[in-house]
Amino acid sequence: MQLSTKDLNYLKDELSWELLAFKKCHHYAQESQDPQIKQLIDQVGRMHQQHYQQILTHLDPHATMAAPPQAQAGVNPSLSQ
Repeated sequence: MQLSTKDLNYLKDELSWELLAFKKCHHYAQESQDPQIKQLIDQVGRMHQQHYQQILTHLDPHATMAAPPQAQAGVNPSLSQ
């Protein structure tokens, strides 16, 4: 299926929003003092990370998974885009 430039721009925007939401969740989870709140924010962040990866998979199912910055192992995703 051929995507128009407008469609590609929508997908690019969606990828940016999902990545930003993931980064914000990671940041605020780190800021949270309450373990339950931290866990909930982390869950929401993982949901946005999965959405990001699903969109990439739909765009190029043969490519290896290009994952957004990982929040695990102490790696802090950059807040700049």
